Amino acid sequence: MTIINNRQEYHEAMVEIERYLAKGVTKLTPMEEEELEKLTDLVRQYEAIHFPMPVTHDLTTLIEAYMNENGLTKQKLAAFLGVGNSTLSEIMNKKRPMTLDLAKKMHNKMHFDGNMLLELI
Repeated sequence: MTIINNRQEYHEAMVEIERYLAKGVTKLTPMEEEELEKLTDLVRQYEAIHFPMPVTHDLTTLIEAYMNENGLTKQKLAAFLGVGNSTLSEIMNKKRPMTLDLAKKMHNKMHFDGNMLLELI
């Protein structure tokens, strides 16, 4: 199988994956491992088209992820963006709406997608 074309093939691939997993990943032959990987990729491709996951943007989650990735505290991020600590905290706690000015700063300095930020204002 080189592509999953319909639900029947999708279910057949899932059954085959379950069979491999039931055997135990450590007990698979190299050929079975290769087939499992191939089936998994095909299933992912099919699911991405036919069962897409909705993407929701949560500003607080995005900001926290940025802070974690860059080793920043709220205070350091506030200074980086040129806003007060309390302002950033209130925005992250949804007590204050994000301003267009802050959205521009996040776009320019943090490289957040401008369109996504506009949707959050």
